[in-house]
Amino acid sequence: MKEAIEAILFSSPEPVSAEKIAKIIGAERKVVEEEIERLIEEYKSRETALEIIKLGKKYLMRVKPEFSKYVEEYIERDLPKGVLRTLAVIALRQPIKLSELAKVRGNKCYEHVKKLKELGFVNVERKGKNTILTTTKLFADYFGLKSADPEEIRKTLSKYAKKDVKLEDFL
Repeated sequence: MKEAIEAILFSSPEPVSAEKIAKIIGAERKVVEEEIERLIEEYKSRETALEIIKLGKKYLMRVKPEFSKYVEEYIERDLPKGVLRTLAVIALRQPIKLSELAKVRGNKCYEHVKKLKELGFVNVERKGKNTILTTTKLFADYFGLKSADPEEIRKTLSKYAKKDVKLEDFL
């Protein structure tokens, strides 16, 4: 069972629920969850570039963030470049008004925000006449950030930015 769960997590480009894995392999959800927790601990205990993380009620196997630079050219992007740039602006300037984002990213940002909200990466909150955007804990978890705190996110993203690329290029 462990190998089947591992194969499913390895093959899936998106997070998978224990319930879905249980249906695929014909096991009880609780048993699958326990096995996934053991796998998580197993991956933590050995020296490997892979990890299994929990995102809400789903699980994802991924390359650890510190090794991502080695595999970037082989990874198919889940999000188009424009959507990623919009997400970067939100992450770096949060909390940001939707109107301010539109000035920076243009009218396409409305579609981008809709997609990012559907994925659970951004919160969209009305405050009076303004719509305020912030990133979510899921965003932080998905991108391997240790904290969902906006200031910590800015520091981390600045640290990972390539020396030859200025953050202003994305803003």
